[in-house]
Amino acid sequence: MSREHALIRERINQAERDIAELAEQVEAGEIDAETADGLRQRYEAERHKLLEQLAADTEGDAADDEGTAGSLTGFRLIGIGAVVIAVIGIGLWLLSSNGGATAGVEGVAQDVINGEAMNLDDVTNEQMEAVVAQNPDIAPMRLALAERYFVAGDFPNALRHYMYVLDTQGVKDPTALANVGWMTYQSGVSDIAESFVEESLAIQPDGGIAYWYLAVIRFYGLNDPVAAIEPLQKLLAYDELPDEIRAEAESMLADAEALQ
Repeated sequence: MSREHALIRERINQAERDIAELAEQVEAGEIDAETADGLRQRYEAERHKLLEQLAADTEGDAADDEGTAGSLTGFRLIGIGAVVIAVIGIGLWLLSSNGGATAGVEGVAQDVINGEAMNLDDVTNEQMEAVVAQNPDIAPMRLALAERYFVAGDFPNALRHYMYVLDTQGVKDPTALANVGWMTYQSGVSDIAESFVEESLAIQPDGGIAYWYLAVIRFYGLNDPVAAIEPLQKLLAYDELPDEIRAEAESMLADAEALQ
């Protein structure tokens, strides 16, 4: 770990501590709500910026792991592809029906603007970026684009959109939280990664892939195999689990149980 990365991680940890302490101060009546909101936005913006910086610095490592990221995110307990297609279709319809909202959106094909290109293969990331730029606060559209980047292993762009939804819009989407946790783990900040995934599972206990993230983070990132037992057991209860992940999870579980 370089000294620069270590400093970034310490600053992320400090931002997390500041956010937690702020919540305690509000609960104790030591600070008023308006002041707390301003401070929270500042701390969350700082955390957002630092996470983006760390993700950008480790982009090369993430690119090397692109195949692994793809296989992990291929496991979904719902038809995520169909959901993304539907979200893009709705978003494009909103854009095309919003009287003049298409003006100035350069580089977006007219068939996309008209909502005719419903196949994901027909919609580029650049076109989606243009649509999101015109509708910045429609969270489902931004999350769909972030999911694309995440599956492709483009963590900096995925993190940029996920953190906008989580911090700027305050939408606690469980998939976004889980995926940010995974990217944070890939950046080497395992304790904060764990908190993101735990928050995701608190919102959506049948999170599926989030249990895999949590198990890996605890087993390898936090060097706590015993703490990985519970998420591994919950993960292995899913019939839809791909064979390669099941085999790895079973091996991890056996190693962890041997240490109890």
